[in-house]
Amino acid sequence: MRDDLLTPPSTTSEGSLASRHVHDLYGRGVRYAELDEPVNLSSPTPRDLRALDFLRVATARGLLVRWQLRAGRRADPALTARDLTHLQPPASLDGARSAERLTEWRNRFYIGRCVWRRGPGFVQIRDRRAGVLQRFDLVQPAYVQAVAQLERQQVGDVDPDVLSALRAEHLVLNFGGLDWWAPCLIDRWPVPSMVL
Repeated sequence: MRDDLLTPPSTTSEGSLASRHVHDLYGRGVRYAELDEPVNLSSPTPRDLRALDFLRVATARGLLVRWQLRAGRRADPALTARDLTHLQPPASLDGARSAERLTEWRNRFYIGRCVWRRGPGFVQIRDRRAGVLQRFDLVQPAYVQAVAQLERQQVGDVDPDVLSALRAEHLVLNFGGLDWWAPCLIDRWPVPSMVL
């Protein structure tokens, strides 16, 4: 994947840069992409989080992406057992028992595992990464606004209490001091919406 597809996020309100890139690629008939460099979460940079953004949007859209994950030897096992399992599995993974962990990820993955949708004055999140449905109905304006800001990687604008609450539910993941919004925004339902 070209580096220009992973350029810094835009500050416009028209959605994230990753979202625009994926929708542009999909609209031009692209159904497969590769990330040239591994996503490195052991010492992440903003580029690694932009790559995760691209993967999140591509997963939701149905664009297949070949990628590698470097989580590091000391990574929390929940990272590959729960936190990132709503993203399409990587082609390779580092660390102990990597083949076994990757097989588990592949077996558990499906589109819609951790998704959000917006409505008039609310955001609903459905998270099945832990194996059971957790549903969050966000109606307080600070939370609704936070989701829009997090989707555009504008973490600095999010109320600290709201950010803390979203981290506690693993909806915002922290990698090396950088926060990343995890749920996928579903813009095309792969199955009837009541199933998700």
